[in-house]
Amino acid sequence: MVRLLSDKPSSDIIGPAELLEQAVAAVDGGDKSEAAKLFNTAGNIYMSVTEFQEAANSFEQSLEIYKGLKDESGIADAMYNLGVAQINLEQWDAAIKACEASMKIFEKTNNKDGTADAMYGLALARLGLGNFDEAMEYFKKAQRVYKAVGNDQAVAVTLMDIGTAQADKEDLEAAAKTFTKALKLYKDLDDTTGIGTAHSLLGDIAELKNNQKKSAEHFVNAAQCYLDAKIFDIAREVVERAEAKMWDVPKATRRRLRRVIDDIKDALPEETDESPDNDLLDVSDLE
Repeated sequence: MVRLLSDKPSSDIIGPAELLEQAVAAVDGGDKSEAAKLFNTAGNIYMSVTEFQEAANSFEQSLEIYKGLKDESGIADAMYNLGVAQINLEQWDAAIKACEASMKIFEKTNNKDGTADAMYGLALARLGLGNFDEAMEYFKKAQRVYKAVGNDQAVAVTLMDIGTAQADKEDLEAAAKTFTKALKLYKDLDDTTGIGTAHSLLGDIAELKNNQKKSAEHFVNAAQCYLDAKIFDIAREVVERAEAKMWDVPKATRRRLRRVIDDIKDALPEETDESPDNDLLDVSDLE
């Protein structure tokens, strides 16, 4: 998750190229506030289709106009969005600078949601630089603010990123505990996709610890969730991973899971040659 801050310009939106034309026209017509919103919205659209450099360019143009207008709220939003684009471009130092600058303004204006998002961005950027301990500090700071404003979805996503970082450091016990916390929170939120992702990552951890029974159970649970969420390509991949473990688990477990696996496979639609849509992760993607 890296949540973008969006503006809602008065014009109808068709695509980023037309938005940029409208933004230039707004500048020429003297409506700089509308132009800044249009550039920012174009950047959001470019981000959604993973055109990160074009997004960064649009956010920079938005930021320049907001600075000219001395619009602190606009500056903070555009600066933060620029930092998000730079994270995706792996421009870590620039991303840190942008997120820090936006965080200071968000804190000054008592924008707690923006402050938490900027802290989260700083965590991702510092993690990109390999500064694990500093990244953990910012993840936890962001998590505290998200809790304070009642954004449990963001808390869960932050936990997932913390767990992934712990797993990358090969601290499997800590990662398993963190993913389990995230799983509980996703269940409380009734977030089927989040539940599936947490189960899938717990399955990975169990597999690395050579606990094939637990791994298979997590993968089956994950596949069922992805099926329910109609994310068929991932459901198919995960159920195949579960099926591959059937001869490495106790007979009673194999019989129990075999029925569920068969039901999931029967419910999956036929594979096509079409490529699945790409979602912007959760820097997960960092989901």
